[in-house]
Amino acid sequence: MTGVPPIVATKKPLIDPKRARIVVAYTAVVAVSVAVLMQRGCYKGGVFDTERVNDFRAYQIAAQGVIDGDLTSAYKDGTKPLQYPPSFAFFVAPFGLVPYRVGVMLWVVLNAVLTILIFRSMDDALGLPLSSEAKLGGFFLSLRMLESDFSNGNANTLVLALVLLSFAVLRKRRGLASGVALSVACLSKATPALFAFWSLVRGRWRYLAGVALGLFLFGAVLPAVVLGPVGASDAWTSWINLTLRPVMASKDSSIVDPGDGGMNQAPGDGYMPGQGVRALVHRMLRDSDATAHDEVYRSIHVLSLSERHADLLYVAISVLLFVGLAITLRYRSPGARQGWMPAEFAIACVLMALLGPLSRKAHFVLLWPAAVLAFDAWWRVEGRRRAVGCAVWALAFVLIVGTSPGVVGRMFSTVLVAYCPFAWASLCLLGLIACPGFYPRTHTTGAITPDCGAAANSSH
Repeated sequence: MTGVPPIVATKKPLIDPKRARIVVAYTAVVAVSVAVLMQRGCYKGGVFDTERVNDFRAYQIAAQGVIDGDLTSAYKDGTKPLQYPPSFAFFVAPFGLVPYRVGVMLWVVLNAVLTILIFRSMDDALGLPLSSEAKLGGFFLSLRMLESDFSNGNANTLVLALVLLSFAVLRKRRGLASGVALSVACLSKATPALFAFWSLVRGRWRYLAGVALGLFLFGAVLPAVVLGPVGASDAWTSWINLTLRPVMASKDSSIVDPGDGGMNQAPGDGYMPGQGVRALVHRMLRDSDATAHDEVYRSIHVLSLSERHADLLYVAISVLLFVGLAITLRYRSPGARQGWMPAEFAIACVLMALLGPLSRKAHFVLLWPAAVLAFDAWWRVEGRRRAVGCAVWALAFVLIVGTSPGVVGRMFSTVLVAYCPFAWASLCLLGLIACPGFYPRTHTTGAITPDCGAAANSSH
């Protein structure tokens, strides 16, 4: 009888050791980056210097106003007036129970936790199997905006987390609940309302009903119960008159030499803050100051339009950009009720920052999903498209990270930022995501449909 050699079973590692080491290295890089963000937030917030405060001070004053039953005073504070809707004060009300420095530390910790959660759950929220490289690349492109958000004590990371939560819930076919989640983001900042307009194109009526329900409960009922009908009405009126209207006509006064009684006033108009389309149009087409915090009047205008005509052009460009992208995505995903694609969600996030009337650096945290998807777009293709996509994504990275003071120096950075590099970077990312060569019409991974939920995965 011929002996049969025994079959020796060999165990293969479930995870490639080399890949595991790479993932550990990526995790360490992200952890160090978040630690740096926390240090910046604590330092700029005044944890180590009692003379220093950031925008979180306005949140705490508003939180104390909710506890005291008087929110209008938060909009009239001489140091840090609240610029958010009154409903936001109720979301941060617990911070009014602790001292300022403790509140700042807790706020920084909250934003750090949200940053890590966003990084870890980006692929789950978008419904796409993203590579670690794409997630890391998108994180690094967003790092400068995150640093600005942490340093200034802003709430853009929170808003992005709420918008991602809304999209993740919508992917589970819970349209009403996802709309309520979006309403919380809308009541924190007005720009997420763009999703409501986009939902009209897709015919997502349960989603819109959830948004309306959340706006009613958290924007009307909750303030009326806590502050009373008169107090709630006064708070909303204060926000409209003291924040919303000045923002829509926002510009700093022309630079004046305080030593000559105003005789040396700068020749043009004041500084139009922001990094979005509105700021770019005003700086390029009006004789106005294009730089801030340098005490020098610099104008980069090529035409001399009036402020009204510049705003009309800004509105026209915004409408054309919004409608053009909506038609493009509708063509790639036909049918009013076909649902949302991950690329469509990322584009809506970009437009929130790009078209906002006063979008500063920190607001462009909303580019994060687009930065990840744009990296993933060229990372998965081959040949010439990969080279072109890599070049476009690298250009967006340089426009954002390469114009920071730490790279080119504060003086040169001030001049470069005048040309709104964040807006141009946003357009680069929009081009990568909207281009069918990178996300073909047949790509439906993670799309949300009203009846069958997430569509089956398909390759690029």
